Amino acid sequence: MSIGPDIKEALVEVGTSFTIMRESGDVAGGYLDVTPNTQVTKPFIREFFLEVMLSYDTEVLAGEIVELDTPGTKHMLANKTADMFENEIIKYDGVLYQCNVSGELLRPSGEADWNDDYQRVQHWESIKDPCYALLTTPVHGGEIETDEAIGLLDMERVEMYIQSSVGIQELDRYQPASGEYYRVEAVKKRRYPGIDVVLLGEDTR
Repeated sequence: MSIGPDIKEALVEVGTSFTIMRESGDVAGGYLDVTPNTQVTKPFIREFFLEVMLSYDTEVLAGEIVELDTPGTKHMLANKTADMFENEIIKYDGVLYQCNVSGELLRPSGEADWNDDYQRVQHWESIKDPCYALLTTPVHGGEIETDEAIGLLDMERVEMYIQSSVGIQELDRYQPASGEYYRVEAVKKRRYPGIDVVLLGEDTR
């Protein structure tokens, strides 16, 4: 007999409840357990990367956004690895990236006007709003870590981790709720399942 249901029961009793955020409708009723990473000393990593245990029958997929009911933070599931015992899945291990920014993803509509100063004014089409993501600065080795406040990030070296399902493209604009504008310079796919890594630059269009 599989021990998966027993682990699930324990997660319900002592774990944290979460809701999967989907376009088709949110899915509530999931539970996970967070394992603190005692090997990490950088505050950013400790706060924004969570190692979690999920039940054997969890519905959440890699790349999806989940909201932890307590404390209400939103996260992307970066990976989901099955833990097997006697040829059966008993639980999943995963890593959550906390979304530290929300905003609107915009795309050039193909139309533009000229203002009174003879400057071209670009028209934009809204692709997704709200659009949750993780903004950070790239470092050597391709790992994401920074202790800088989001408002202090160097505009020349900003990376964004975002759901692949959003379909972000080069030349899109990402506008965080804080008001700044970023232009999508490049999109790196297939680094993580369900997540695109995006290089951003200052958008003056």
